[in-house]
Amino acid sequence: MRSLIDLGEKIANTERRFGAAKAYYPARIVYGAREYPAMFTARQISAAMQRAGANPEDWPVPRKSWWQRICGRWA
Repeated sequence: MRSLIDLGEKIANTERRFGAAKAYYPARIVYGAREYPAMFTARQISAAMQRAGANPEDWPVPRKSWWQRICGRWA
């Protein structure tokens, strides 16, 4: 699996309206040969993590290699 959303990378919502998130987490969606930008709120990330935790049979957590554990990220 190559998917990664880095929670250390955050974009401020500079023209925020009432009720909007203060910041977003950027991502790039790749669909075939096309790429689309995406932004997720902290609430959406939290909901996705809860969904994965509630359904471990659908998405087993991949094991990090020795090098990934040393580097501290999914390479």
